[in-house]
This record gives sequence, structure tokens and C-alpha cells, in this order.
Amino acid sequence: MIGVIVAGLAAGVVSGCSDSDSSPTGMFDPCKEIRKSALRGAGYDPETKKDVPTIGDYSVKCRFTSFSGHETLSLEHPSAAAPIRTYEGYLASAQSAVKSPGGQAPTVTKINGRDAFYGPQTILGCTVSLRTATGVMSVEVSYADGNTCVSAQNAATIFEPAIGGR
Repeated sequence: MIGVIVAGLAAGVVSGCSDSDSSPTGMFDPCKEIRKSALRGAGYDPETKKDVPTIGDYSVKCRFTSFSGHETLSLEHPSAAAPIRTYEGYLASAQSAVKSPGGQAPTVTKINGRDAFYGPQTILGCTVSLRTATGVMSVEVSYADGNTCVSAQNAATIFEPAIGGR
């Protein structure tokens, strides 16, 4: 418990955190804890934020539009109501796509030293999944110029510090 509290307090001083003065505690919420300056740095307009309802309130999800208007960024993370699912569970599910016709495996990587996987790129976009203490934070870029995996990885690199130890 002390580790969770310390991690929450430490996350408050990380550059990708919320613009508010309060230190984040509890579950990580990318829709509230990614700084507006980080969103701008990744090319997205924080003023276009739209909260996206999810089934059963098992996650928090929001969407932003790029300054160019050609890309959409979606951020999602499990909520406190979600059943516990590990990073390994999310990765195994993504890897199972290989078994379907035309399925492709995701690429396993690290972003700022944090476990992650991304892809495959589809006609709709690309998602980067970053390990968190309670699952994954998804960074999805849609409707881009064909480089959505590159765009998603760039955004994930900018946003990753906001997660801290959570």
C-alpha cells in the first residue's frame, strides 16, 4: 500500500502528468492525467477532447483530434470497476490474432523502458499498448496518412512518463 501511495505521489512530478496541482492517486486515468502540453507536443488539440462511453464502465476512454484534422487519438485504460487483466493477458489476446486468416502478430517493444506492444497497422489505424500496474494504457491513432503506427509510438513515447509507477 505504501508503494502505491509513493508511486502516486512520484507520478505527480513526472512531466506527462495532469496540469492540476494535485498529485494523482488511485487508478491511472490518461484522460485526466496527460498534460495538455504533452497532447500539444504529440500534435493533438486538447480542446477537442471527447469522453467516450465504454461498456460497463470497465475503462476510461477519451478521444482527441490532431491539429491537422487528419488524425484521431484515443486513450484508454482500465477503470477500478474492470476485472483484473494483466499486460501478459492483453499481449496473449493480441498475439492470438495470428490464428485468424490474414492475422498478424503485434510487435513487442519497449517505450521509454516500459513494456509495450503495437500493431499490426490496419486500414483504421494502429494501437500501442503500454504496461501499467493494472493492465495496459492504449494509445490508438486512427485515420492518419498511413503511418499510424509511427504516430501512435511517438504519442506513446510522449505520454508514457505520466503513468509513473501506476
